[in-house]
Amino acid sequence: MSGPNTPSERSLRRVQARIIAWFEYHGRSYPWRQSRKPFEILIAEMMLRRTTATAVAKVYPILLHSYPSPESLAEAHPETLVAHVTPLGLQKTRSRHLREAARRIVEEWNGAIPSDFEALLALPGVGRYVAAAVRNFAFGKPEPLVDNNVIHLISRVFGMQFSGPDDERAWEFMLQLGKEEQNPRFYWGIIDLVSTVCKRRNPRCAVCPLASECTWIAQQG
Repeated sequence: MSGPNTPSERSLRRVQARIIAWFEYHGRSYPWRQSRKPFEILIAEMMLRRTTATAVAKVYPILLHSYPSPESLAEAHPETLVAHVTPLGLQKTRSRHLREAARRIVEEWNGAIPSDFEALLALPGVGRYVAAAVRNFAFGKPEPLVDNNVIHLISRVFGMQFSGPDDERAWEFMLQLGKEEQNPRFYWGIIDLVSTVCKRRNPRCAVCPLASECTWIAQQG
């Protein structure tokens, strides 16, 4: 991806390094961030869609205790599973996707979470972001990730316009910004920065590690 407004390689590396360094000191701790187990990460990422990490953190340990494997989740009683995920909203859709994905994993993958991108994408309730997140966080594959948090941050910092998480140019940009390793701490750092510092309303620019790099801040002056 290139053009007149494309940031320099040096700028990209500074931003990446500062996000990771900030996360080391200020990042939030969630149980799914401490796991490399594909099933646990898949469940977390499916639950995190269209809700907050704080809400998921209250439900996630209970759900995993009740359904510690794809086999147990595939056999979950529908009403019981709905009750588990009700605090997250969209409970009927969430519970159906979780149960159907687990069934597919048991039937087609013998209970093992596939690492192949297309196989993950074929699971009910798994879109491009969730598939990429599972490959990145669970299998160590250098997959770029783009969601609304990523779009918000890179649009502000670099002054680039994207139509949304489905904009292919944003995925290409994150492939450059994340470099070869696509460090999970880099993406967790983006999520936490947007939640606690680079807020959509009343951003805390004075404490932002990217303040000196940020196009949006420069334009405010």
